Amino acid sequence: MKRYKELKEEILKAGRDFRTLFAEAAKAMPIPSGTFDPWHKTLDGIDRQIEDESFRVAVVGPIKSGKSTFVNSLFKGDYLKRGAGVVTSIVTRIHCGDTLAAELTFKSWDEINREISQAAELLPGIELKVGDAPFDLRKEAHRAELATVLEGLSRDLLITDDARNVHAVLLTLYLKGYERMEGLIGPDGVIRHFEGDDFASHRDYSGDEVLAVYLKDICLTIDTVSWDPSVEIADCQGSDSPNPLHLSMIQDYLVYADLLVYVISSRTGLRRADIRFLTMIREMGIAENTTFVVNCDFSEHESMENMESIVAKITEELSLLIPDPEVHTVSALYQLFTALETTLPRRDQMRLEQWRLEDAFSQASLSGMEGFTQALESKLTLQKYFIALNNHAERQMVIAGGVKQWITLNREMLSRDRDSASRLVSGLMHQQEKMAHVKTMIRSTLDGALKKVKGDISGTVDRFFDGSRGPLVADVTNHIRNYSPDYERYGTSEEEGAFIKAMGAVHRDFRQSVDRFLAEQVNPRIIGLSKELEETLRRDLDRITSPYGLMINDSLGDYRQAVESLGLMLGDQRSHSLPEMDMETARKMAGIHFPSVSTVLDYSLRVRAEAMLRFGAYHILNFVRQLLKKPGQGRPELCAKALTDGMNRTRKEAVDTLEQHLRTYKENLKFHYFYKLADALADQLFEYYAEGFHAYLGELDGLTHRIEETGNDKEAVLEALGEMEKGAMRLFRQVDQIKMMLE
Repeated sequence: MKRYKELKEEILKAGRDFRTLFAEAAKAMPIPSGTFDPWHKTLDGIDRQIEDESFRVAVVGPIKSGKSTFVNSLFKGDYLKRGAGVVTSIVTRIHCGDTLAAELTFKSWDEINREISQAAELLPGIELKVGDAPFDLRKEAHRAELATVLEGLSRDLLITDDARNVHAVLLTLYLKGYERMEGLIGPDGVIRHFEGDDFASHRDYSGDEVLAVYLKDICLTIDTVSWDPSVEIADCQGSDSPNPLHLSMIQDYLVYADLLVYVISSRTGLRRADIRFLTMIREMGIAENTTFVVNCDFSEHESMENMESIVAKITEELSLLIPDPEVHTVSALYQLFTALETTLPRRDQMRLEQWRLEDAFSQASLSGMEGFTQALESKLTLQKYFIALNNHAERQMVIAGGVKQWITLNREMLSRDRDSASRLVSGLMHQQEKMAHVKTMIRSTLDGALKKVKGDISGTVDRFFDGSRGPLVADVTNHIRNYSPDYERYGTSEEEGAFIKAMGAVHRDFRQSVDRFLAEQVNPRIIGLSKELEETLRRDLDRITSPYGLMINDSLGDYRQAVESLGLMLGDQRSHSLPEMDMETARKMAGIHFPSVSTVLDYSLRVRAEAMLRFGAYHILNFVRQLLKKPGQGRPELCAKALTDGMNRTRKEAVDTLEQHLRTYKENLKFHYFYKLADALADQLFEYYAEGFHAYLGELDGLTHRIEETGNDKEAVLEALGEMEKGAMRLFRQVDQIKMMLE
């Protein structure tokens, strides 16, 4: 990272030197307004891109694997301390900076009320309405209704799969935290900052689950390490969260992540939840960007041999999912205690001292952390940053070459009389018309090629989401149609209202089954398709535009021959080299965002009223049969029959709803993401090409008149051009040296 920071500063310094050169030239000689504007625009764009460049590292893994402790150890301090548990979906983003600061973004009232309503739908028998008004936590009557409903929940609804029901917990926490948060939450997301000595106050929210449910985003700035500020480390929610929405939110972050650090606890080893998540990563097409950390708890291992055998077993199992996995063995707690040694409580100091006595353990952790840090810095610099810096340096080389051409032209004009200068200008203008034609032809050809590229993208996306032949929708439909629970286990009680609870339980389990299928099976395939299409788009545009570089160089060569025939010697000129396309820059400049896969789960189903009506119909039919002295059915059988028929209707509604929902997502993916991304990349490419033309397409009208006006100041202007040429040559060598170091 140190080398990257040095080279980045060299490029920024070169940009400042270019601007100084232009300013001094404008003072020393008569220069038309706007002469240097295109070069200023390029330099401003380079600065902005460097400022916006980011490298995202997502730290993922199951709950209680030690992710937060590991991240804390990277930053050598106890900064992440959350008690939010499994009900919140906060991704904590961390940057390095000069000051210690925390930025907390809270949910809006609309987001809170929507989340409460969605959680209530997944709890049997809950109807959060007071009259016809939708639920609003700000209304006292609605809070009272929520409190009454929660108090009436039976134990079997509070405990699901031997754990607290996350939906009931979420509703309880929102209710408990309301009085403390009502003055802070607003109609839009509210942001609060905690800096310096007040930094620790952010834990009052992130570390208290009653308040953490109101949080949407946490961004910390840490001043204890010297990484570049553009590096972002994200501590993600547990990958085995029982809420599928949390998994989708992790996936949304992974879409933009450059590196995944997957943390596995040596205490538990590789579990089913890990295998499921890693399979998703592979489906998303980002497995090759994943590195693994086995977080070892020294107290869990009787010997070094035991720990090594567990790590070897984990590595062997990982290799079945990820070819040649990169695995680092680290004790996150040991590394953190080592960094905090002087401030640790006495009990933790004793633990640290005991671990240090086990020299093999401690050395293994130190070696593992060193290896991880080196691998991280290598990926940060070699794989992405240096490519971006090389692009910036290449564009600065074009500017340096263009400045040299501009100086040569002006010096030549000053050395001629009016008639000779006029003939030269006339010849140059004729050549400029040819150059402008080539530039227009490139833009036109590029626009024409884009239509085919977009057509290919559209065809691929349409086939993927096709309802009759596409694999995605077919798999969703099959999952829904094949869902068949044991209905009798839901409605055997004779208590009043038992069927309502049974109906709600069926709805909850069905909805959760569909949500989990979407999160685990559908979303990863959508992301995987998008990664493939992005690479195809990059490859197609590169193939389409690769002849343009030759066309530009040929055009520039013709231009040089023509002007040299007019007696103007331009000197050596390097070939125009096109920088690599930058997908992230194109997205940012155009304001494009990948459609959130979390929205795939944002669908609705009608089930309760339908099932209730069917139960009523069967109940009446049974009563009539009893009157006619025919054998009747018991309540459990009636409930099962009503729920079975209700589910048949629900399946059909679910299929129709999701097919429509996926069609909407498909259109959004095509028109609002890929089409705009194709346009943005094409604009980026054309801008690069246009930069190569600028030195040859400057303003010539009135040039001879301005030169004549120079009069007695001609010698002074020539001297100023000489000084400018020295500066341009110095900058050319300066940027060329940067490119050599990058290469």
